[in-house]
Amino acid sequence: MVISLHAINNALLFRDANLSMYNTILLRFVDTLSQVANGTFLIISGYYMIEKRMNIKKIFCLWGKVLFYSISIYAICSLFLKIKTFTYESFLPILSGQYWFISAYIVLYFLSPILNMLGNKLNQKQYKYFMVTMLILLGIIEVIFNKSGTLSGTMLPVTMLYFIGGYIKKFVKPKNKQYYFIKYVLLASIFTLIFITLSIIANIIPTAYKNIIYFLSAFREYNCLIIVVMTIFIFLKFLTIKINSKTLNKIITLIGPSIFSIYIIHYNINIRDYIWVALGAQNHINAWYFVPYLLCLIVLVFLICLVIDLLRRGIYFLLKKIPFVERLISKLNENICKLDLKINYIFE
Repeated sequence: MVISLHAINNALLFRDANLSMYNTILLRFVDTLSQVANGTFLIISGYYMIEKRMNIKKIFCLWGKVLFYSISIYAICSLFLKIKTFTYESFLPILSGQYWFISAYIVLYFLSPILNMLGNKLNQKQYKYFMVTMLILLGIIEVIFNKSGTLSGTMLPVTMLYFIGGYIKKFVKPKNKQYYFIKYVLLASIFTLIFITLSIIANIIPTAYKNIIYFLSAFREYNCLIIVVMTIFIFLKFLTIKINSKTLNKIITLIGPSIFSIYIIHYNINIRDYIWVALGAQNHINAWYFVPYLLCLIVLVFLICLVIDLLRRGIYFLLKKIPFVERLISKLNENICKLDLKINYIFE
């Protein structure tokens, strides 16, 4: 879903004047279905972290992956590809906000002990009041008015979704007969219809164009109330799924650790626009099979990035067997564990 959002936006598909209405509707539907991606990551985090201590080692591992790929891709682009490179962002990817989600996620992780203290002290009615207030402010008012100020910024919506995950963990028991997936698809269809209708109105009434486009830019964000509800539905659906297949469990276990790396690789500032041009994401833009064709490219990007990260993990595994490297990693882990204990001690 994340790759789908980037494919659509970085290839500027909606800006193509030749895009047919049929493909516009299909593409907007795919875009809408995928808008739950960021929120799902955050709800997952809240669900699993709300009752746990902070493990700072995870942040160091994530930061290390980002730095490794950012510098590596920068070096490759500088040597072999005629792509404009960004030195500052490449060497300070977290601080420069090259990956906005990971920067926000790391901030969220450092705030999590305080957020967890709040979440675990609220009873269900208090928690529900807090959630409804946040949804009204960030899911409705901010979306409608889309103004800078008190409600602007990334961390408020990120925190809201984290708390939603915590609420589900503490108070919600998903049921198989609630048709969560059908509700998710139905809401996505309604959202797409509203979006397309307003886009048509904007083009018919020039005086309203600016205001409608301004609204739609916020309407499709992950903190929009409809998107948040869709995110909750798809998350609850996956909570009801029980995987009994050992083979499938092994595949998930293999792929899981590489998910953030896939994001880091394909969304690197030096290549995120170039790859979609190189793969021909705008080819066949008016063919009936354009959207399936684009989805195949998205899967291809996912698999290529997965293979790259599996190679990195394999090389890292081999390097760990070298005595000097093993001692270095052990010493680093020891220092990280000491820091982790000091931080968690503050909140005990």
